[in-house]
Amino acid sequence: MRIAAKRSVLAVLTAAFLSAGVLASSTPAGAAEAGVVVTEANATQIADVRALGTHWVRLFATWPDLEPQRGVFAANWMASYERTFASLPAGTHVIIDMVDTPQWETGSTDPHAPPANPEDFAAFIGTVARAWAGKVAAYEIWNEEDASRWWTGAPDPTGYTALLKAAYPAVKAADPGAQVVLGGLTGNDYPFLEGVYAAGGEGSFDAVGVHTDTACNVASPYSFLRGLDGRMIPDSFLAYREVHAVMLAHGDPRPIWMTEMSWRTTSATCSEGAWAGRKPQGVGAEEQATFLSQAYHCLAGDPYVQVALWFPLQDEGAVTSGLIRANGAHKPSFAAMRDFALHGDQLSESCGVFTGPQISVSSPEDGASYSGPLTIHVSAQSSQGVGRITLKIDGKLIRNYTDQAFPGTLSGLLHWQGAKHIALGRHTLTFIAIDKLRNVSETNVAIDHVASGGVGRHIHGHGQGSPGSGQGSNGRSHGSNGHLRAAHRHARHVRRHPHKHARRARRHARHK
Repeated sequence: MRIAAKRSVLAVLTAAFLSAGVLASSTPAGAAEAGVVVTEANATQIADVRALGTHWVRLFATWPDLEPQRGVFAANWMASYERTFASLPAGTHVIIDMVDTPQWETGSTDPHAPPANPEDFAAFIGTVARAWAGKVAAYEIWNEEDASRWWTGAPDPTGYTALLKAAYPAVKAADPGAQVVLGGLTGNDYPFLEGVYAAGGEGSFDAVGVHTDTACNVASPYSFLRGLDGRMIPDSFLAYREVHAVMLAHGDPRPIWMTEMSWRTTSATCSEGAWAGRKPQGVGAEEQATFLSQAYHCLAGDPYVQVALWFPLQDEGAVTSGLIRANGAHKPSFAAMRDFALHGDQLSESCGVFTGPQISVSSPEDGASYSGPLTIHVSAQSSQGVGRITLKIDGKLIRNYTDQAFPGTLSGLLHWQGAKHIALGRHTLTFIAIDKLRNVSETNVAIDHVASGGVGRHIHGHGQGSPGSGQGSNGRSHGSNGHLRAAHRHARHVRRHPHKHARRARRHARHK
């Protein structure tokens, strides 16, 4: 959910350092630059920006307000922005998020309808960029263009790319030092970004904008969920890494700017999205502060995220994700943001768990030989909870052990009768475990099926495989090496002369 576009702000920026991709502030090298989205640039909010000590401010500006008639710019609105820019703390870098389309351009009363002619938008933003040259650090082209709420109709990466390709040269011609940001994608929407690249959008932006303030998000930034394809789903905070992966796949070294991030503070039940009525809408005030620190901690490890802005500075109406309550009271997150702006990332803990469960195979040992049924005993452990263990023989499914409660440890015990019916010789047992985040680990154990009466290696103790290694446990043999070699020779002889051994077995049975 986004606050309706407000009247905005700005600050002075040296064009040279932005063009070189260098961000000037007291924030430690490698950490994302912090800032806030200001929705009402009054004296009180400007004072709060000053108190925070952050260096970035994002403001909304609407095309219908600034150019109510073709070629006629509203002097009052242009002057209002100029006054805002002048009121900001020295060294503030301003991002203007340009949204909406006037009725004279589309013929529609819907302000979120995309421009009928991208060149009209380009002419408009070029004029604005020329007027505000040296005062605005960056222009964000639209807001959540991948969502029908802000870009009327179905997501249209091709249509949006046409707008981006028209706007980019217009801004650069008017103010070469200003950056052009691909409009913030709803919840790290990397499939939409793929569509922009497919439509030829590469080179028409200086940074990719993403938004991680998804509806009813109550999970820590360390938490995420993978889709069936193994990639983090876009609504996960950490899925900005999937956005980066898409960029790298296209050979694009440009940075990511997180132009909106936040968690709501409310005890209400979620009223939107797939979880409406089934989960909380927000978190407690202290938890919001914790998540803020954790989010910037994650970003500190990924320097390609250059800018990260909290949305919004202050609560307004149903939007309760601000650092300040609607009545002006500061939440704990305000102090957490100020601490980050002054001292940078102070956390040392791991940002998320990306390894699968630890798998332990008690039976069989790696390299064990057997005849008859086979006892299989496996367990998997994870701090994220284990949902399933899959057993396979030579790549074919034996069975699954599942628990939708995702216990910390999941175990499976099987006296596998089917082991009697597989071919004699060496086989591979595979154990696959998956946790609640859909992290996967795998370990393999080699077994030798020998004929009845063959000398085997029996299972005592525990074998252990490392998650993701694909290597099995190395159990110890309790028979001599000579006995083991004899068992393998016997097994080979049985395979080569089955009828001879069958006759011997019948004679042995008669003499018993």
